[in-house]
Amino acid sequence: MDIVKEVKLLKYQMNLMKHMIDADEHLFFMFAIDHEFEEEQVNALLKILYAFNNRLKDEEVSIFSQADHLFSQFDIPLDMIYSTQRPTLDEFKLYLTKIFYQDFELEYLLSSLKKQSIQSTVCDYFLKLLRRE
Repeated sequence: MDIVKEVKLLKYQMNLMKHMIDADEHLFFMFAIDHEFEEEQVNALLKILYAFNNRLKDEEVSIFSQADHLFSQFDIPLDMIYSTQRPTLDEFKLYLTKIFYQDFELEYLLSSLKKQSIQSTVCDYFLKLLRRE
C-alpha cells in the first residue's frame, strides 16, 4: 500500500475510533487527537502539570524526576520547571508555546484536562488566573 492510501486509512480509522470513544469521559485525549498532538508533546505537558502540582503544594520533586531529557527537545530549562516558586500563567503559556506549534484556547485545554481528572488542582489554579485577566 502506498503512503497516501495508508495515511487516508489511518485518518479514517481515527475517525471511527473517535466515534467509539465517550468524548465527555476522555475530553483531553479527544482534544489531543483533534489538535494532532504528538506523544512527546502530551508527555511534556503532563510532566509540567505534575511539577506545577508539586510547586503549588510546596513539595520537592525527586531528583530522578528532574533528570529527564524530555524537555531538552523543547528547549525548556529544567531549573525553571522544577523551581520552588509558585507557577505563573505567563510561565505556563511560555511552556505551551515551546511545546506546541499551534494556538488553541487555553481555557478549553485546562477544562478538558480538569474534566478528565488530570491535575485538577493545577487546572483550577490556572483557570482562576485566566478569569482574572
